Amino acid sequence: MKIQKKIAVLLSLFLTALLATLTSCKRLPPRPDDLPTLYPTKITVTFGGQRVEDVAVILMPIQPELRKWKSGGKTDAQGCCEVKTAFCYQGAPEGQYRLAFSKLQERLGDELADMQPLSLIPMKYLPMNTELTLEIKPEKNEFLLELDGGEEVFPVPKGATPGPKMKR
Repeated sequence: MKIQKKIAVLLSLFLTALLATLTSCKRLPPRPDDLPTLYPTKITVTFGGQRVEDVAVILMPIQPELRKWKSGGKTDAQGCCEVKTAFCYQGAPEGQYRLAFSKLQERLGDELADMQPLSLIPMKYLPMNTELTLEIKPEKNEFLLELDGGEEVFPVPKGATPGPKMKR
């Protein structure tokens, strides 16, 4: 179980860095020649029946030819994520994807263990565990993903992400 927690911590740090890059793209670089056609994709995330802000949404292509094009984003105050590809371009290529999610919560306490942030998304939604899939089609794609709870959450290193903001 220790190894799985360490892997989960590393993945959470990677996802945080990925999100920082996704949200920091202000001016688009020239479109790569081999970038596939992108289709508008909007994903709304609920957890425990509530829309959730600041959830990292990661689309992992199943087809090998699409794996070079990273897609994902972060939910806004209404729990909606406008998917971007290659960190900047609106939409996602047509194809099958596995979905992963991440959201962390800061905690306060007197002991170091009590102060480590806690994942608010169960481990079954992490990239190495997720079984959720969706298909992007050559049209406007809108999805509502209702994540369920679970006890399988894990602590991650302090400072990995800012605290959560739950919205209805």
